[in-house]
Amino acid sequence: MTTEQQVSGALFVDCGKQLKNGTWVQPSRARYEYLICHTTEGPVVGAAAVAAFVQTIRTKHQHSSQGAAA
Repeated sequence: MTTEQQVSGALFVDCGKQLKNGTWVQPSRARYEYLICHTTEGPVVGAAAVAAFVQTIRTKHQHSSQGAAA
């Protein structure tokens, strides 16, 4: 039996680019797009901000990822 699922949101994460010497050429960043009402949260920039943002989005929009792998 197949059930139809609708995608309601998308979490975009760019891990950035770091040189071998540790210098960040492009910092990490993230944004969340809620596709049903066409709104966006973020973007946030920086490793700590991205980690906190992703955790908040996963908790806040838990209904959007039911059945998906964590």
